[in-house]
Amino acid sequence: MDAQQRFAVEIETLAELLPELDYYRILLVDKNADQEAVGEAFRRESRRLHPDRSATLSDEVVKDKANDVYRLINEAWRVLKDPEGRARYDLLLADGVLRMTDDAKAGAASDKRAGDPESAVTHPKAEKYWKMALRDFNDGQFKSCVMNIQFALNFEPGNEVMKEYLEKATKSRDEEESKKEKNPYKLRIM
Repeated sequence: MDAQQRFAVEIETLAELLPELDYYRILLVDKNADQEAVGEAFRRESRRLHPDRSATLSDEVVKDKANDVYRLINEAWRVLKDPEGRARYDLLLADGVLRMTDDAKAGAASDKRAGDPESAVTHPKAEKYWKMALRDFNDGQFKSCVMNIQFALNFEPGNEVMKEYLEKATKSRDEEESKKEKNPYKLRIM
């Protein structure tokens, strides 16, 4: 197999894998690599997979695929060359987002909000009590947590997330109460 055919096969294979590749994998670099290694990887892959190498091929489909691969290489470099952009991308990548498109960023943010109990409230008065309830829940203050959730539920009675937390907090409060020592012979001094 000559070099042109090998290049065409490699481009076609990469084009099929593009939806599954993150920026690190397209540049063939480790996620923990330093900025210099990322730059070297970009230059290496950019030279190796440049679309000009496919100019002599007769197959227009392969030429288009070579352009798509090269576009992704450049996109990866634009994101990973900036340390702040790279940090943002790493966070999105941890959430399963492979590309830094505006839709992906918005989708990741809405997914995060959907799983975040703090964003479960829509009424402003309920929000005050809900935040106090979450703080109490995290601090293990289940008695006050139950009370604050009940206050919040007055403003949003159909909120399923609050009901779920109320159930958890009530159960934890009851377990805590049952573990307390109850001495019937304890005397009160007045």
